[in-house]
Amino acid sequence: MYRMMIVDDEYMIHLSVRKMVETSGLDIIIAGEAEDGEEALRLLGSCSPDIVLTDIRMPELDGLSFIEAAKKRNERTQFIILSGYSDFEYARQAIRFGVSDFLLKPVDPDQFREALGRAYDQLASSETKLSRQHEWLLTLQELSGELLEQIWAASEDKAQLLAGEALRHYMSSGPAELSPPQFAHHFTGMLEAELGKRDFRFARPYADREWPGHAADLGEALRDALSGMIREIKGTRNLGSRQNIHRAMQYMQEHFAREDLSLSEVAEAIGMSDAYLSRTFKEETNVNFVKYLIRLRMEKARDLLEHTDCPTTDAAYQVGFSDYSHFSKTFKKTYGLTPSELRKQSRQHPNG
Repeated sequence: MYRMMIVDDEYMIHLSVRKMVETSGLDIIIAGEAEDGEEALRLLGSCSPDIVLTDIRMPELDGLSFIEAAKKRNERTQFIILSGYSDFEYARQAIRFGVSDFLLKPVDPDQFREALGRAYDQLASSETKLSRQHEWLLTLQELSGELLEQIWAASEDKAQLLAGEALRHYMSSGPAELSPPQFAHHFTGMLEAELGKRDFRFARPYADREWPGHAADLGEALRDALSGMIREIKGTRNLGSRQNIHRAMQYMQEHFAREDLSLSEVAEAIGMSDAYLSRTFKEETNVNFVKYLIRLRMEKARDLLEHTDCPTTDAAYQVGFSDYSHFSKTFKKTYGLTPSELRKQSRQHPNG
């Protein structure tokens, strides 16, 4: 059902229009009536009219000024103008304001019914269009949500598939007034805005790049943009991983002498999970945490044996081994010599 407002200072106009609306067969009710533009403007909020029939010549606020003000509140409202004058200048201005019909007084019933029918059809068409656009936008938002997760996971193959699906969605049912560059700008802008909520910013906004003017050319441009996004995300993460692993290695350098030094302790010290530290440590150093710690301890032990008079048992203790036998076996496995053999060799060849 649509709501209609009558704005005219002639009582008989109100009566005749009411009667014509009631007998039109259209699902329209008279929701409000006013005698001039100012009164009509005050009633807009409470009446919320879909159709307004208004006189053009009124005191205080004329019909065109009223329409201009009303359009700013609801641009979908349909206006039918009544005038006692065959004034083409008014008609020209009325068209500029988006008025659907211009009728002369006295009102011809057939002409009025035709004008009312056109306004009704325009509203119905607009509602259908808005509904379709709403459904289209919801689908696009769902696709962009799925795509965002694949971009964030740096899963390029899945991301490209979803981007292709979004492009096909635009080409098959996107709003006609949304040009290919506007779609690309809007779509990549949505992704960037959501990534921004995760505190990630690209070096330069992808949405603002120059997009192709034809939908058929958008595919390659979107693929290139997504690849760039994923490269930047990967690069930032790799830099972050390297910095975290550097901090982990520094912590191990400072605490390797403690026999109970563990992956969990190091992970907690640098603010990472055990699993993530374990995985990224292997990715960055090509060796797992335990092997790296053993290698570090053996290097420290060798340095002690070659450059100090520290007893071999004390050297074991100083690098985190309370069991000398275990230390000796580990040392020989690493260097092919026992701690004592290495010390003896280093003294025989002090420069070697």
